[in-house]
Amino acid sequence: MPEARKPQKKLTTTCKILLCASILYSASGAGLPLADGLGTAGAAGERTGQAALATLGTAADAPAPEALRRFAAEAVGQLAQAEPFTAWAGADTAIEPLGPGTHSWLVTVAAAGSGQGGAAEVPPGASAPRGYLIISATESGDYKLVEYGMGTYSVFDPALLEAALRQSSLGAAAAGRVTAVPLYAGPALAAWKVRLPDGGEPQYVNAADGEWLPETTGSWDKQAGGYAPPRLAASSRAPLSTAPIVYTSSRFDPYDNLLWMTAKPLAMKSDAFIGKLKTSRKLVYAASGPERTYSFPLPVYGYQTWTNNSPLAEPSAEAEAEAVYVVTGTDTAIRLIALDALIASGKFVTF
Repeated sequence: MPEARKPQKKLTTTCKILLCASILYSASGAGLPLADGLGTAGAAGERTGQAALATLGTAADAPAPEALRRFAAEAVGQLAQAEPFTAWAGADTAIEPLGPGTHSWLVTVAAAGSGQGGAAEVPPGASAPRGYLIISATESGDYKLVEYGMGTYSVFDPALLEAALRQSSLGAAAAGRVTAVPLYAGPALAAWKVRLPDGGEPQYVNAADGEWLPETTGSWDKQAGGYAPPRLAASSRAPLSTAPIVYTSSRFDPYDNLLWMTAKPLAMKSDAFIGKLKTSRKLVYAASGPERTYSFPLPVYGYQTWTNNSPLAEPSAEAEAEAVYVVTGTDTAIRLIALDALIASGKFVTF
C-alpha cells in the first residue's frame, strides 16, 4: 500500500490476493514485474509524466454531453443537502471519460475545505479531500450514478497512482515517463492502465487503493466486456432524492478476522439487503466470477437510499424503485456504491 494510506494491517498485495483467491475462488495469473526501461511515451489520449499525475481527474468538462453534465449537477446538489457531502454545495466539478468504450465518466467534485464531512485529517504532502461520482451511460442513452464518495485517497485519486509508481521498481525517473489511462468496468474493476517506457505489456494499478494488479490486457478485456450499468440506481430518466446515510456499525478492516472467507455467501436480493445488513451490522463484499484474477474485500457498514418522491414521475418500474447504495471505505475516504452493481459482480458474506 502507498505509505500515505498507513493501513492498520500491513499485508502485501500478494498476501491479499492469495488469501482471497485461495478460499473464495480459483484465481489465475501472478503479480506482474515492473520494467526499468526509460524513454518517452506518447500514445494518443493518454497522460504522460508527473504533470499528468497531478492533473488526472481534473480535465475540463466541456466535451461531456449536456445531459450528462446536467445529471451530474443534479446528483451533486442532492448529495450536498446532508452530511457528509455538505461541502459540495456550490462546488465546481470536472468531467472526464474513463477509458475508451466503457461509456463511463469520472466527475471530480472540488469540495471546499480540508477534512469536512468526516474525512480524516490530511497527512503532510497528501492531496486535499475532494469528492467524486462515477456515471455510466445505458444502451438507451440514460445515465446511471454507479458510485460516489469523498475523502483523501478516494477512487482515482492521482496521488495513489503517483505513490504506486514511485514505490515500484521503476524508480522516480522512470515513473515520470509512463502513461496512465483511467479505466472503469464497474466498482469491482476500476484501475489505471499503465504503459511502461519500454513499450512492453501494460500493467494495471487498482484505482481504489494504488495496488499493482495481476491483470493483463487479455484478462482485463474479458472482464470489462461484460460490464453493464446497474438497473436500480439514481438515473437521469427518473430523478431520485436521497435519504440520510444509515450506519450499521463503525468502519472495520476485513483482515482483522479472516473467518468471513469460509462463510457461506448470502442469498442476496436488492429488496432483502437492508434487512440482512441491519441484522448482521457488518458484511464483507468480495468480487467473484470465473474471469476474476484477484479479489479485495470491501467492508460494508451502512447504506443510503435514493427514492422517487415525485407524484408526476412516469409510471415505470424503474421510476418507482428505491435505489440502495452500499457504504464502504477506508480510514481516509468513504465510498458509496450502487447495490445492484455489486450484486452483479460478487457476493456478500457476514463478518
